[in-house]
Amino acid sequence: VGGGPGGLTCAALLAKWGLKTLLLEKNETTGGKAITPTNKDGFSYELGPKLQVPAQGPGFAQAFRELGIESELKPLPLTTAGLAYRGPSGKYKLGALPATTGLEPQPLFDLWDLAPKDTEPALKLMIDMAMMPPEQLNALDEMTTAEWLAGMDNVPWGLYSYMAMHANASLAEPIDLVSASEQVRIMQDIALRGAAGYYVGGFGRVLNDLAKAIKANGGDIRTRTRVDRIRVENGRVTAVVTGDDVFKAPIVVSDAGLQPTVLKLVGEDEFDSGYLNYVKGLVPGWSFTGVKYFLKKKVLEYPMYNIWSDDTWLTLERFRKQRTGKVEDEVMMFATVPSNFDPSMAPAGKQCIVAGTICSPDPSAKEIKTLWDKMDQMWDKLYPGVMDALMYKEVEGPAEVSEFTRDHVLPGQGGECVGLAQIVGQCGKYQPSPKAPILGLYYVGADVGPPGMGTHKASSAGINVARMVLRQYQMQQALV
Repeated sequence: VGGGPGGLTCAALLAKWGLKTLLLEKNETTGGKAITPTNKDGFSYELGPKLQVPAQGPGFAQAFRELGIESELKPLPLTTAGLAYRGPSGKYKLGALPATTGLEPQPLFDLWDLAPKDTEPALKLMIDMAMMPPEQLNALDEMTTAEWLAGMDNVPWGLYSYMAMHANASLAEPIDLVSASEQVRIMQDIALRGAAGYYVGGFGRVLNDLAKAIKANGGDIRTRTRVDRIRVENGRVTAVVTGDDVFKAPIVVSDAGLQPTVLKLVGEDEFDSGYLNYVKGLVPGWSFTGVKYFLKKKVLEYPMYNIWSDDTWLTLERFRKQRTGKVEDEVMMFATVPSNFDPSMAPAGKQCIVAGTICSPDPSAKEIKTLWDKMDQMWDKLYPGVMDALMYKEVEGPAEVSEFTRDHVLPGQGGECVGLAQIVGQCGKYQPSPKAPILGLYYVGADVGPPGMGTHKASSAGINVARMVLRQYQMQQALV
């Protein structure tokens, strides 16, 4: 149920392994938030700014290898990231970070205007994060990144501010809620597994290849087919209901989000009160509201940009103020330029920038238009050629994300950037289980994925859940 990265990965593997597989998708095409449409002018882009982290050995690579189509993945490494940072000096400083630097962070130290006495403790902390063993990482399940850093001596402010920005930009969480174990694991992926990357044709092309693999292995995909109900009888799934159709199935895997699956597709009556309270108490991740800038000429040099200052990354308190309409004059931004990875993603001589900033996942959030305006102002201030070359823009916020992907079933929920929040109490040993307390029902996608960012988390969950489903199917066959 649902054809996002997790659902497509899971369905493709199950079809490959010989299970009779049907994927139902409510939209015109599969792909979820990672679709890559091409507009009437020949620009291709994702719904929001996306990169593959890690670049080496992500979930997609493992899935493509198991499907026997590894040569079709066609990854593109990030070579250089554009950076803009305003620190204690009060002035923005522009820089660039070669993605090949790995543990050679001097470009960051220069950007932060790090004092010589601070370089050694900054480097030590960065190396400690990159080399932290699993048992130490597991202990961080109980701590936010802010709490973890507060327990250390001499954490340079530039590094702290970078970690706070990274919590927003990479996990869509604040540094004072994000799970330290989750964030450090992602920092390890960046430092040790090729930083970040993209794909020829964008993420949508990768997801289309997974859809093709489903069909090539005998599976079926039905788009424009909204699931109304997952039918349960005597504690086990029996069918999926869509309009006038009923598809009988002993196993159902939902990529519609854990909360929408439980509270809407299955229904509260099928679960005990303890599990319902647990599901309702899960915190959704924040959203990214996006603007796509279509330019009549090439302006930006690099494939990716991070723009932040010490007072633009959001803590929980800053988030609360923003929700009341008190938006700061400047905003943190993360942006990708797809055609700087793959020139075929834009018409010759032109460019599309896919930019976003952190916001509430609430589809009714009132601050979204103000954030769009602030993003325009940030480009005009730091990279003025962008607005000078602008032909037109497209925008989306949590309302559009929710309509396209995750149904709004709880207050403040629906437009999540990734899924459930990657915060203390919901990561590591506290990660929600992919297996529902109903026989034959599974969840897939980032909500139940292993540590990681975005599509890696979702596609890795697809692999894990496919194996769980295969085992259940084999056990059922052994009992027949």
